[in-house]
Amino acid sequence: MDIRQLQVFMAVWETGSFSKAALRIHLTQPTVSGHIRSLEDTLGTRLFDRSGGAVAPTRAGRLLYPYARQILRLRDQASRELSLFLGKERGTLEVGGSNIPGQYILPRLAGDFKRGHPGTRLVLRVGDTASVISDVASGDLELGMVGAVLERKDLRFEACFHDELVLVVPPGSPLAGRDGVSLEELRGEPFIMREKGSGTRYATESALERAGGPGAFCRLKVVAEMGSTEAVRQAAKAGLGCAIVSRRAIEDDLRHGMLFSPRLHGVDLTRQFYLLWHEKRTLSPLAAAFRDLVLAQEGPGRAGYSLEGTA
Repeated sequence: MDIRQLQVFMAVWETGSFSKAALRIHLTQPTVSGHIRSLEDTLGTRLFDRSGGAVAPTRAGRLLYPYARQILRLRDQASRELSLFLGKERGTLEVGGSNIPGQYILPRLAGDFKRGHPGTRLVLRVGDTASVISDVASGDLELGMVGAVLERKDLRFEACFHDELVLVVPPGSPLAGRDGVSLEELRGEPFIMREKGSGTRYATESALERAGGPGAFCRLKVVAEMGSTEAVRQAAKAGLGCAIVSRRAIEDDLRHGMLFSPRLHGVDLTRQFYLLWHEKRTLSPLAAAFRDLVLAQEGPGRAGYSLEGTA
């Protein structure tokens, strides 16, 4: 096996197509097919089944995939380490962020990091909390920033930024213009929630159940479930219902009277964001530098969570 064959194998696996793989890695389709044939000859087994234009990995291909990914990741890490040793700060760092950190916190940090490391490229991948944590656990990402701690073995969660969730109501709501509302009053209004896997949803469920007991979240009159904070914001502005979102996302709407934010009596909606990484994997120099930059932003009082040994 050689590195180029593994790169081609990964491209075919991830695109599910020889032609798409060729476009991704800037080769001709016959060249891609030749690399795969050579790799299959070396290993003595087929790696992909080809039928009617569809390409699917065989059991051998599925077995090879995680090793190929690890080999290529180690090659990239070795290249970064040697560049740093030679005084050349080059390379690409991929960081994952859940919705709010990915839109409102990490872009500013990326700018700060880039100014201190001008030869680097930073890629920001935004997803929900569950997907970011899964990508860090699998090694697809070195670092992530999320709004909830989920139990995943060998992950380290370090508290880094605070956030305030707030109740928002549209101008036509009977709750608009109020200084505060009770949880019981909120239950009578249409409510827009985030999707399962969202850190905002985890935090909202926890806060409401601490205040109103088990099942408090389930007693809301849910009319819609949205996959992003921006979708929730737009739906609330359109009058679909009330919601609980990060204040960072709706400050302009509050200033211009497009949404209202009465206090939800008896419910603590503050939450913490966490930087996470895998404790059993050595961070690349760029990832370690970015981690240090993030954790230097806020002072005492951070709490770290290591989930080694948990399921």
